[in-house]
Amino acid sequence: MKEISKKDLLSQINENYGEVDELADFKKQQGVEKKWEPIMSEPQDEKDYEGSYKTRGSSMRAGKAKGAHIGHKIMDKTTGEPIVIFYPCEMQIEEFISTHQGAIDALKEEYGDIYMSTSKTNPTCEPRVTGRAGLTLHNPQTGGEKFADTRVRFETEIADAEYLKRYLIYPVVNDVLLGDDTVQEHLEKCSLPKIKVNNRANLDRHSTFSNSELTYQTLNFNSYKDVRDFFNAAVRNVQGQTSNDEIEYREYHLARQFNKVYDNWEKTKKNKETWRGFTPIYNLEASGLSPQTFDVTVSTLLTIKGTLLDNGDRKGFKWSVQLTTEHGKKLKDNSQLNRLKMAKDYELLAEQTVELEPTTNSSTKDGIAKDANVNESFRMVLEDIKQQILQIPIQDQLKRAKIVSFQLSPEERAEMRRQRQERLALMAAGDEETGAVDVTNEEPPLQESFVNSLVMSILNEIKK
Repeated sequence: MKEISKKDLLSQINENYGEVDELADFKKQQGVEKKWEPIMSEPQDEKDYEGSYKTRGSSMRAGKAKGAHIGHKIMDKTTGEPIVIFYPCEMQIEEFISTHQGAIDALKEEYGDIYMSTSKTNPTCEPRVTGRAGLTLHNPQTGGEKFADTRVRFETEIADAEYLKRYLIYPVVNDVLLGDDTVQEHLEKCSLPKIKVNNRANLDRHSTFSNSELTYQTLNFNSYKDVRDFFNAAVRNVQGQTSNDEIEYREYHLARQFNKVYDNWEKTKKNKETWRGFTPIYNLEASGLSPQTFDVTVSTLLTIKGTLLDNGDRKGFKWSVQLTTEHGKKLKDNSQLNRLKMAKDYELLAEQTVELEPTTNSSTKDGIAKDANVNESFRMVLEDIKQQILQIPIQDQLKRAKIVSFQLSPEERAEMRRQRQERLALMAAGDEETGAVDVTNEEPPLQESFVNSLVMSILNEIKK
């Protein structure tokens, strides 16, 4: 029997049975000074930050922090002491101080000196606090200047996984696969979820990630309340009539989807008719369940694998990129079929192996990321998968969204019959003005042979 440490066991128990989004801020509880924290224009009311103008980086990025982002508290890497930086941006310093006097006074009382960054970085006016160079800061109290060391020590401060993602995966995927938006637009027309490259919520952070082997995955879902909603949305997508608000409403992620050891959340989590309310601290959907039951789910999974091949004197690197899409419908009107099962629609695959130069040092952190042959090979594989995505027929997803009789409730079927009778009556009357029927949301004709074959195939699957 494989032994497990107490630390790992407690970690698994906490993540398996507790709410992942409710895990404690241990650094804050232990009084450890964080390396950086955003500063907002209003006092916060979230746990561990009550009354503070500082907040969590995750809260700021998610739009849950109160007020506007006006600065950072960072650690000067030379002195190890905290520094408070405000960003006046386009405002005059005097105007900025008078506007945000409360935040400035609170941070001065906690840290002493405060500094202003006169950098003007558009469009946000909020410069990165870490990078290859430091920041020259202005002290509005003394009028003097100070240089803050915020340089990242790549050899010690960035893990291999983060380095490879930041300097190889993200920039190349954004440039080749998503750069001109043609892939994202085509996925939208096909009613398939868009690819999110560096959104932490959608990434697999449990994978192997090193120079010798890496696996990067990003997974996203679209949800629909019922089959009629799915069909109507698919029609709007093809016609380019889908609003940004609707797109954001349909997109979601599951926090435990990629867990490897403990129970992960199945892809049909939000299709369950169960609701446990919101979590008490961050006000998130408890257990990943939704107050609105969704009967249709569509997913897109992008998987990128890289493997170092070592054959003695010769070394190579193999890239493998795969895009998998799935969809599932809950069939309400049949008790035997009242469940959701995800079915694979597409499995697109592109692979290529490249030989490494003898001078390539595959043991160092940047050996693979900066290798020209590896980079070019990665671009070629992504270009291949891009062309395959663009070849997905739009009409295929319309067929999947097609409504058949057993997918409708008796009330919906009765309403469809009533509407059809009204249209037939208008056509019979020969009234051209009222007889012009808007077919934007009209369902396709029901084909009984198709319905019967589909029902039999599902029943046969259940019997297995």
